[in-house]
Amino acid sequence: MRVLVLASLFPHAHNETLGLSTYRRTAPMAAWCDLKVVALRTRRDLPERETFGGLDVIRPRWWRVPKLSVLLDGYVYGALAGRALRRACPDFVPDLIDAHWLYPDGFGAVRLARRLGKPLVLSGRGSDVNELCFRWPTRGFARQALRGATHLIAVSSALKEKMIEAGGPADRITVVTNGVDTALYCPGDRDAARQALGVASGPLVLLSAGSVVESKGFQHLIAGLRLLPADLRVHLYVAGPGPYREALERIARERGVADRVTFLGRVAQERMPLWYRAADFFCFGSLREGCPNVVLESLACGTPVVSTRVGGVPDLVEEGRTGLLFEPGWPEAFARALKQAAARTWDRSAIAARGASRSWQQTARECFAVFERVLEHR
Repeated sequence: MRVLVLASLFPHAHNETLGLSTYRRTAPMAAWCDLKVVALRTRRDLPERETFGGLDVIRPRWWRVPKLSVLLDGYVYGALAGRALRRACPDFVPDLIDAHWLYPDGFGAVRLARRLGKPLVLSGRGSDVNELCFRWPTRGFARQALRGATHLIAVSSALKEKMIEAGGPADRITVVTNGVDTALYCPGDRDAARQALGVASGPLVLLSAGSVVESKGFQHLIAGLRLLPADLRVHLYVAGPGPYREALERIARERGVADRVTFLGRVAQERMPLWYRAADFFCFGSLREGCPNVVLESLACGTPVVSTRVGGVPDLVEEGRTGLLFEPGWPEAFARALKQAAARTWDRSAIAARGASRSWQQTARECFAVFERVLEHR
């Protein structure tokens, strides 16, 4: 089988976490098929073609037009991807296209698949379904991608329902949840992790991670700290880069909890397991989600999760055994859930076993089985 992977979000040397779940799902497939990745780039300092993590990655330059880009991206994407593949690998004719994110990737992939006369398997991953399918001006493009794909993959059951609501055919959607790198994310000694990170003992250590943007709900976690009882001492560490950090710092000052919040910025992947192990709880305040990798990683390290009840999170967190859930957007709900979590005794070994039960190899196998069914049907 020859598979062409299209993904504008794909890790590179300057940002190893960008589209990491796409890479993790794709990498095992290279042993089962002839696979090429086309990942459009906006940076000038990336090579046009390279081997990244064992995968052959073609990176054509993506010139975006200011203001008009959102209306043109899907058309430009499909044309650029096809041209780059022909130029870099003239003898490579894919049997199937595997595209990630509905827009612009999915819309462009539908156009390319039609030109090549090949089937397209399109994966919806989170905000592309929750937001782009329901707001102007991307709504029409994203919904065309849903209808134009041969088959669809959703990373959670909740996301599948959103796809159906947006017009996706229910009989052509398969749920395949994300996995976790169990070699990297595994339990370890909490005190040793805190010592390695320079984290002081005393307060409960809370960790949150993700892109620092408003939709991730960090502001509600910070606001919730002020609502905790005086005898519950905590310190929140926020890992991840993003444009919303300055606003969060201001919120922390206004709420009088700036001394209880530390912003870590971008944390290297190999350091994240230490932070998960060091934490008493992983706290996640996101307002919308697909299947968040950070929750899976925390569980695999044995750290209980206190998270919003959104997207695929209820499929990942077993309430009372691996964590507690609360309604999004409510600092009061977070404070109440954290107080309850702090009063419980958690079996971190059992949490780690539960978290490690799904590997990326298994996720890749299930997706590859979808590819095989699509080709067999054709």
